[in-house]
Amino acid sequence: MNKIIISLFIFINLNAYNIKEIRKDFFHNVVEKQILKLKTKEEIDNEIKQRKKQSILNKKEILRYKEIIFKEVGKKYLQNDEYFSIVNLEKQIYTVLLYIKEENKFYLIGSDLISSGNMNKETEVKYGEDHYFNTPVGVYEVKKGWRSNGKFKSDNKIIQSYGSKGRFIYYFGNISQERYNSFNRRRKINNIKNYKKINDNLNFAIHSYRNKNQNYKLGSKQSHGCVRMSDELNMFLDDNLVLHKNFFYNNKWKLKYSNKPNNIKNKDLKGSFLIIINK
Repeated sequence: MNKIIISLFIFINLNAYNIKEIRKDFFHNVVEKQILKLKTKEEIDNEIKQRKKQSILNKKEILRYKEIIFKEVGKKYLQNDEYFSIVNLEKQIYTVLLYIKEENKFYLIGSDLISSGNMNKETEVKYGEDHYFNTPVGVYEVKKGWRSNGKFKSDNKIIQSYGSKGRFIYYFGNISQERYNSFNRRRKINNIKNYKKINDNLNFAIHSYRNKNQNYKLGSKQSHGCVRMSDELNMFLDDNLVLHKNFFYNNKWKLKYSNKPNNIKNKDLKGSFLIIINK
């Protein structure tokens, strides 16, 4: 009997994380769902072409991502099986990797298109509106989070700045970041060459973003400085606790003003690190 129990334990332990199934989950519920939303063959073909160009990583790139994590996070933090996230600003993608401690190995789970900050869009800002920053580079851990109320911007029924209702907003803090000053007092300076660069505070977060305008697509720099993602990627991060590690204490959800995910998967793989690189 003891031998049977031991054998069963070993079997369960070895198959605790079905990496193929996690990858399938990412592909079907993040990538495929977005592609199937498109209406015409031309739209689908263009989307697949863009994704092949930007979000499919070769072995060399994956190895480089692993080396970046080892360098930026350090061995003392690599003590558990857990998720790590890398945002590549040049490629405009969010990549999820899974670290398995016993093997000292990273597995690619998947990549999806995002939209990061673009300081040059400051030319579009009118007095009183939010300014544009480039998304900051570095290693970050989530400080707090809350869920989107799903409201549309200015009731135009086109833009949901924080995605559908219930999508999670990950807040990383108030970060000093460079931007253009495009105003002389209240008067707009028309020529970008005359803008002065100043340091200002960016409330940095990553969150969903929905825009029903057919001309808008993730995969290019469009935001005010935050990282925008699809509802589908947001749901995967939420359900799989990819960035939720610091929101639990003794396996109990500790955020008072935000509900925990409804569909938690692989709760022992909770991650906390977001690494943002230029290229």
